[in-house]
Amino acid sequence: MKYAVLGAGAMGSIIGACLSRGGQEVLLVDPYREHMDKIASEGLMLTFGPVTETVRMQTCANPKEAGPVDVVVLLVKGFMSETAIRGAWGLFGEDTFVCTLQNGLGNAETLEGLFPGDRILQGVIHLTGHLAGPGEVAGARYWTTDIYLGSLVKEGPAATVAKVMAKHLSDGGLVAEAKADVEKDIWKKALVNACLNAPCGVLRLRGGEYFGHPEGRRLAGDIAGEIAAVAAARGITIDIDAAMSYMEMGTRARSEHYPSMAQDMRNRRRTEIDSLNGAIAKYGRELGIPTPANDYLTRLVKIIEDNYDAQF
Repeated sequence: MKYAVLGAGAMGSIIGACLSRGGQEVLLVDPYREHMDKIASEGLMLTFGPVTETVRMQTCANPKEAGPVDVVVLLVKGFMSETAIRGAWGLFGEDTFVCTLQNGLGNAETLEGLFPGDRILQGVIHLTGHLAGPGEVAGARYWTTDIYLGSLVKEGPAATVAKVMAKHLSDGGLVAEAKADVEKDIWKKALVNACLNAPCGVLRLRGGEYFGHPEGRRLAGDIAGEIAAVAAARGITIDIDAAMSYMEMGTRARSEHYPSMAQDMRNRRRTEIDSLNGAIAKYGRELGIPTPANDYLTRLVKIIEDNYDAQF
C-alpha cells in the first residue's frame, strides 16, 4: 500500500518511518525542504527509545508535484488542514482514503467538508516526538498502545483500511489497534491536552510545576469537568478521576517537559487552541452547556497570540 504523510514534522516522520519499516511505500510531504532533502539523500535518522536507525523514504517539498496514493495521513496542525489539503490535491485520487491523526477535536469534521464520509479515517497517537535537526527525529512511547485507529463510518471499506493500517504500523514496530469507538480515545487525549497545554502556555510553566500546585490541579479539574459534561452530551463517557490520575503520573514522569502549546507560545507561533479548549467552548455554546474555564483560557491564549511582540 502507498501512503503519503502530509505534514512530516517530528510525528509525521515517525509515523511514516514506522509504515516504511512495516513494508509499505511511503511519501513524506512537507514544505521544510532541508528536512525533505536530507531524508531523500541520506534517509531519516530515527531514534526511537534506545535504538537509532536509518529509514529510507520518498519525500516531496512541493505537494503540487505529488501523485495519488492509497492513504493520506494528515499531520499538519488543525488550523492548516484545509489549506494543506487543497495545496496537495494531486495526492487524492477517487479511491484515496484520508486519515487524521491530528491533536484535538473537530479534525474529522473539517475533512467531512472535503471528502465523502466513507473515505475518512481518524485516530489518536500516544507518542512523543522531537525534530532534532533536518533528517533527524527522536520519539518515545508513554502508553501501552501507541495508536488507536478507526473510521468515521463504522463499517465498509474505511473500517477495513483502518484495520490494515493498524497492522502496517504494528509491523513497523508500534502497538496499533483499530477500534470502532475510537472517538472515545480521541476525546480522552483531548481532555488531557486541554487541561495541560493552554494553562502551561499562559503560565509559562512546565507540566509538573503547574499540575503540582494545588490551584493548578484545581484548574485542571474545572477544565476536565466541563469537557466531560460536553462529551457526555455527545454520547461519550469520560472518567475524570482516571484522567486526573493519568495527568498526575505523566507530569511527574516528564516534569521537565513543556507541553506543545507552551512551546508554540514560547516560540511565538500560532497555537491549536481552537482544536482544544476553543472546541470545547464552541460545543458548549451549541449544546447549552456552560464552559467558563475553557472559554476564558481560549480568550487568554488568543490575546497572547495577537500580542507576542508587546509582551515583556
